[in-house]
Amino acid sequence: MTHRLRLENPEYAELVLAVVVVWGVCDGLSMVLAAEFAGRQLEANPLMRALLATPPLALAVKLGGVLAAGALALAGERFIRTVPGWRVWFAVLIGVGIAVTTLNLLVAFALV
Repeated sequence: MTHRLRLENPEYAELVLAVVVVWGVCDGLSMVLAAEFAGRQLEANPLMRALLATPPLALAVKLGGVLAAGALALAGERFIRTVPGWRVWFAVLIGVGIAVTTLNLLVAFALV
């Protein structure tokens, strides 16, 4: 028995994927870089700060959390698309993620 995920709107899936890439991959890698160059004490999230003692573990936890959130967003597509301004919310999430990634990179490379 196979289950297929049927998306009502491909644009929605693209927005979810963008959030996963920005917050999982870009923020995760830039967080590890900033911790390596500037020190993990600058990480604001206490859980991530502790996990940065083992950078691959910190990256895996970050990516795992974002993948889980992305899966929930895909599963809840029908509901989320009924919320007024859902596209704006995704745009804000992506924009803030890009800003956080940029800040991480500035911290990492300002001290090189």
